[in-house]
Amino acid sequence: DARTRALEESNQVLKASLERQREIHEQLLQTAKLAAVGQLAAGLAHEINNPLGVIIGFGQALQRRLPEGSPLAMPVASILREGQRCRDMVTEMLTFSRRSKPVMEPVDLNALVTATTVLLETRACQQRVVLKQALAPQLPPVSANKNQLQQVLVNLSTNALDAMPQGGTLTLSTRRLDDGRLSLQVADTGSGMPPDVRAHIFEPFFTTKELGKGTGLGLSLVYEIVTQHGGRIDVESAEGRGTVMAVQLPAPAPAPLTGRPALQ
Repeated sequence: DARTRALEESNQVLKASLERQREIHEQLLQTAKLAAVGQLAAGLAHEINNPLGVIIGFGQALQRRLPEGSPLAMPVASILREGQRCRDMVTEMLTFSRRSKPVMEPVDLNALVTATTVLLETRACQQRVVLKQALAPQLPPVSANKNQLQQVLVNLSTNALDAMPQGGTLTLSTRRLDDGRLSLQVADTGSGMPPDVRAHIFEPFFTTKELGKGTGLGLSLVYEIVTQHGGRIDVESAEGRGTVMAVQLPAPAPAPLTGRPALQ
C-alpha cells in the first residue's frame, strides 16, 4: 500500500510537471507570434501611416468644403471611416512592437469596472443586453496601468457583445482569490466557442468575424497587456452556453507599516 501511494504521488507530481511544461511551451509560442507581429508593425507602420495621414487629412478638408446635401458626402465619409479603421489597425499592431514596461499606479478595480460599464451602456441598450456588476467589497488597489487595464475590459466586453446580437446578459465582476491574486471577469450568455476556435483566440489576426468587421488583434492585445502585468487569462466557453474570460493579476504588495516604533 505504501509503495502504491508513493507511485500515485509520483504520478501526480509528474502530471503537474508535464502540464506546466505544456503551458510554458504555449506561452513561448504565443510570445514568438507576438514578436513577429511587432517586427512587422515596426517595419511597416511608418510607410503606411504617411499615406494614411494624407488621405485622412485631404478627406477632412474636402468634407468641410462640401455644401449641405452634396451627393459626395457619403463617399467622402466612407473614405474617412475606412482610413481611420486602417489607422486604428496600425496603432494596434504598434502596441506589439513597443516592449517598454507600462507605467504602473495603484488602481481600484471596482472603480475601473464601474467606469468601463458606462462606456458600454449605449451599445448594450441597442442590443437589448443587460449589464450587471458583481464587485467584491474592500478590494486592495492593484499595481497596474489604468488605461491598459481599461482597454482589456473594453476589448473583452466588446467581444462579449458581438456574441450576443439578439440580447443577453453581460456581467463584469471582481474577486480576490484564495492565494491573494485579484481577478477581473467578463461573462456573457452568448453563442460560446467550440474548442477549435478557443485554442486560437489569442493568436494575432485570428478572427471569426466577417471580412472588414474585425482585425483579429483585439484579444492578442489583451493577452499582451495581461502578460506585461505579470498576470494570466483563463477562458471557459462552450457552444450555446456563453463565455467567461477571467483575468488574474498578481497579489497586491502588503502596505508598509506606518507610525512610530514602540518605545523599548
